[in-house]
Amino acid sequence: MGELFTNRNYMLLWAGLTVSRFGYRFFNLAILWFVMQETGSALSLGMTVLCFTVPTIIIEPLAGVAADRFDKKKIMVLSDIFTGSTMLIIAILMIYGSLALPLLYALLVCLAASMALFNPSANSSIPLLVQEEQLTKANSLNQLSTQGSNILGPALAGVLIGFVGNIGFLLIISGAAFIISAITESWIKVPRINNHKKDGKQSFVSEMLDGFQYVKKDKALLFLVIVGGIIINFFLAPLTIFFTYMSDYVFDVGASGLGFINSILAAGAMCGSLMIMFNVFKDKYRMAVAGLLLEGIALFIMGIALNYYATVAAAGLLGLGVCFASVGLNTMYQTMIPKEMMGRVLSLVSMLLGASVPLGQLFGSLIIEQYSTAVILMLFGAIVSLSSLSLIRVVREEKKEGMIVEREAP
Repeated sequence: MGELFTNRNYMLLWAGLTVSRFGYRFFNLAILWFVMQETGSALSLGMTVLCFTVPTIIIEPLAGVAADRFDKKKIMVLSDIFTGSTMLIIAILMIYGSLALPLLYALLVCLAASMALFNPSANSSIPLLVQEEQLTKANSLNQLSTQGSNILGPALAGVLIGFVGNIGFLLIISGAAFIISAITESWIKVPRINNHKKDGKQSFVSEMLDGFQYVKKDKALLFLVIVGGIIINFFLAPLTIFFTYMSDYVFDVGASGLGFINSILAAGAMCGSLMIMFNVFKDKYRMAVAGLLLEGIALFIMGIALNYYATVAAAGLLGLGVCFASVGLNTMYQTMIPKEMMGRVLSLVSMLLGASVPLGQLFGSLIIEQYSTAVILMLFGAIVSLSSLSLIRVVREEKKEGMIVEREAP
C-alpha cells in the first residue's frame, strides 16, 4: 500500500480525478434540478440526460486513438480546462438569466464531448504509472473516490440548492473543480509508449478499427467484454428505475427511502474498496467472479424478500459486488491489453458497456409495470449469477497464461 501512496504521478492523477468527479456529480444534479424547475417536463429532463450520454458513446472510440497517438497528459489537461471553462460559462449565463434551453443542450454536448476525450487518456495512463502488482489497489483507490463523489457530490448539491436562490452560483464550484484538476494533472509525467507498427500514415478510423480487430481476435477478452461487461451492465442498468418504482409503489418510503438505498449501495462499494486496499481480497480473477456473483445474489435476495429492509441490506451487498467486479475486471483489462493499444481498446470496451446501459434502462422501464417485481429481480439475479460462473473458464485460462509468462520471464 505504501508504494502506491508514494507514487507521485499516480497520486496526482488520482487527486485530479477525485476533484473533477466531485465537480461533475455536483454539476449533474444541479443541472437536472434547473431543467426540472424551468420546464417541469420529463421530456426535457430526458433530453438533458441524452446530451450527457450520447456524445460519449460516439466520441470515445476516436478519443481512444488520440490517447494512443498523442500526449496523454496534454489531452487530460486541455480537456479539463475546456470542461471547467464551459461549466463556468453555463454558470454565468444562468446567473444573468440568459440560459435558453437549446443553448444549454448545445453546451452540455460540448461538455460530454470534452469528458469523452479525457476518459481514455486517464484510463490508459494508470497502467503506465503503476506497476502491475499495484494495479488492483490503484483501481480500488479509484473506485473509492468514485463512490465517495457519488455520495458527497449530490448530497452537498442537494443541501446547497435549498439555500441558494440561483443555481448558477453553485455551478461555479463545479467549474473550479475541473480547473483545479487540470492544474493538478499538469504536474504528472506519463511515459510515452512507442508503437512500432504505426507508420505515421494511419488514419484515426483505421487505428480505431485496429482496436475492434484486437478485441475480436482475443477470444478471452471478447468473452469477458460480452459476458462480464455488456450482459451484466444490461441487467444491472434498470436498477435505478426499479429502486425508484419500488420505493414509491411497493415500499411506499418516498424519496428519502430511495436516497437511503442508493447511499447504502455506495457505502457497500466503499467498504469493498477498503477491503481490497488492505489485502482482504488479493486475486483479481477471483475478485471479478466473486463480485459478479454477489451482484446476482443481491438481486435474488431483493426478489425473494421484496421487503424494504431486505432491499437495503441487499443494496449493501450489491455495492460490495459492484466494487469487486469493477476493480477485478478493470485490472484484468489492463493486464490483458498491450500498453500501446490501451487507449483505443479500453475506449471501445467503455463504449460497448456504456451503450448497454440505456438499452437496459429502456428494457427495465418497459417490463417493470407489466410483470411481477419479485419475479423480475429473481430472474435478473439468476442471469447475472450464471454469467459470473461462466467466466470461471476464462479466468482459469488467463491465470494459467499469467503463470507461464512469469516462469518464462528472465
